[in-house]
Amino acid sequence: MFKKFTNQLSLLNSVSLNELESVSLLNRMDSKYALTGDDLLKIFPCLIENYNVLEIDGVRVFSYENNYFDTPDLQFFRDHHNGYVNRIKVRSRRYVESDLCFFEIKKKEKIARTNKHRESLPYMLSDIDESRKNVIQDYTRKNIGEVTFILKNNFNRVTLVNNHFTERVTIDMNLHFIDNQRDVKFGKIAIIEIKQSKNTQSSPLTASLKYHHIRSQGISKYIYGVISLNPTVKKNNFKPIIKTINKLQH
Repeated sequence: MFKKFTNQLSLLNSVSLNELESVSLLNRMDSKYALTGDDLLKIFPCLIENYNVLEIDGVRVFSYENNYFDTPDLQFFRDHHNGYVNRIKVRSRRYVESDLCFFEIKKKEKIARTNKHRESLPYMLSDIDESRKNVIQDYTRKNIGEVTFILKNNFNRVTLVNNHFTERVTIDMNLHFIDNQRDVKFGKIAIIEIKQSKNTQSSPLTASLKYHHIRSQGISKYIYGVISLNPTVKKNNFKPIIKTINKLQH
């Protein structure tokens, strides 16, 4: 589904990981979009003109593995569903090609602003010990109690940076969600996330997406993973997102 798009990535200028790290944006403004492979081809002229692609050892499309954690009653998921402002997500991530692993907490602060805690690890976590549970507790006002593994999420990612090095873009494809009982793949959907510092004035990609009538969606891979793997979970407030994803998938 995405081969035409990934084959054209060779047309973009490349940046190294060291160059990209100057735009880490751990405190940033985010906007997300769900779209198809055909949509990616429509916006490609904008990417060629305004963006550079991360390349490491000749590779421009990278594989990611995530283990997501929540309370047994899905407190983090429910906070998102209910629009709680200071909500968090907790995961362990592995960058497959480099075999680098991290423990991360993402806290949503105010509207569209995210703060991230990141800890480097020698391996990917499959459970949360007491010390890390205490770190998680520091990021939320609610008493979280137990934190447990909920689902695994695998995908492929392309990372871009704009010519002015004030904006990062990630394009996630081939989304795959797994828990102890189910296995769900979304092979037709890509998720674009545009990450900007507070001082960034404008985004050529945002303008291109708007021109092609692709609207911003408050979508989270973890949230959609829970919905996809757990049909009985409460999801009334996510129905517009579910409708968009289902339409793109079919």
